[in-house]
Amino acid sequence: MKAIAIFLLFIGSLLIIQGYYSKINKCKKEKVVVKYVPRSVYEEQLNPAENLQTFYKSMFEDIVQH
Repeated sequence: MKAIAIFLLFIGSLLIIQGYYSKINKCKKEKVVVKYVPRSVYEEQLNPAENLQTFYKSMFEDIVQH
């Protein structure tokens, strides 16, 4: 009786280990998502056409008085 219990424990352990390793090997690779910024937007950020002071001048006209 003891031998049968130990045999079943051994077989069960082997099946659990086999299932664990087969799950690790079958993991799907995540899909790579590539996002890009159009060149015109990228260049605009690097070299803005107008100065920030002139862009926000109307917002702070009332606050800053020369």
